[in-house]
Amino acid sequence: TLLFAVCSIFSFGDNASEKRIQVRGTATREIAPDSAKIHFEIITKNENLEKASRENADILAKYKNLLKKTNTKYEKIESTNYSTYKNYNWESIKVNEGKKEFRTVLTVEVSPFDINLLKNFMTVLVQKGVYNIIRNDNGSYSFNVISQNADNKTSYQNAVNDFNDIQKKLAANGFNSNNIKISGYDNNEVNMESNKDVKKEVYTVSHSIEVSTRDMKKLGNIINLAHSLEIASTGIIEYDIDNKQKIEDQLYEQAYKEALKKAENILNKTELKLRKPVTITDNSNGVIRPFYSYFNRNYVDDHNLDILKESDAKIIEKSEHNAIIINPQKSSFSKTVYIEFEMN
Repeated sequence: TLLFAVCSIFSFGDNASEKRIQVRGTATREIAPDSAKIHFEIITKNENLEKASRENADILAKYKNLLKKTNTKYEKIESTNYSTYKNYNWESIKVNEGKKEFRTVLTVEVSPFDINLLKNFMTVLVQKGVYNIIRNDNGSYSFNVISQNADNKTSYQNAVNDFNDIQKKLAANGFNSNNIKISGYDNNEVNMESNKDVKKEVYTVSHSIEVSTRDMKKLGNIINLAHSLEIASTGIIEYDIDNKQKIEDQLYEQAYKEALKKAENILNKTELKLRKPVTITDNSNGVIRPFYSYFNRNYVDDHNLDILKESDAKIIEKSEHNAIIINPQKSSFSKTVYIEFEMN
């Protein structure tokens, strides 16, 4: 498509021979892209750097294999950035999962005794790990002997053994063993499960890749397969055109011809004759550059490695549901020149 707008100006200097005309020519063309580039990022995390790197490579290999299986052609897949770094996560883990124990509590009561024996009484109990002692209203003392074991019978027997040992040691320190008796008994099942926060090292591997293709009909498939493999994308497609300099030269030539034609048409209505151009001014907006389009990006913080266990057929089927359809549009480029011709 060729669009042009022309303005003309006649100018006369003091010398009658200095006659000039200025015209503008514009050439515009809509051009379809010849190639495209799409950027993706494969992110894997693992407590082991070697495993994270291997998993990252496995995902890329699976992606290439799926492109081949679906006859999706591409020029090349290049690495644009590869980085690894370590950080820390706090992870809650379950400790003693499914573990239970039995807790036996024997309540022991000691009849009132001479206050002079209190020091001996306390020394014996502290040696057995008993620190909580209650003085009852009637002047007697009571405390608990506690034992815990995975086996109920063993838990009870250990508590009884501790009681017998306390009774024996108190008797050796001036107490009447008949005044030391078990007044209560309790046995409960104890759940040993608990949650514990653990600090873990996590290695992240980030591999940025650039997929180049000249098959504009399969752009959507390149993106859909990547998303089905949970590969992150930037949401940007960079299009480019072959022979940009040649196209620019052609547009300049067309713009010049349009300006020249308009100048000739104007002078055909006069007795003036067109001579060589004196000045040519380029009023174009820069050179022809790559242009872009956008799609819904796919953000992935950590790769789900279960995807590697899925069959190729299932992943291909997944990519066909809610698929992104890409229809590359033409882009418009133009060149505008102002040309000043001499006349006589």
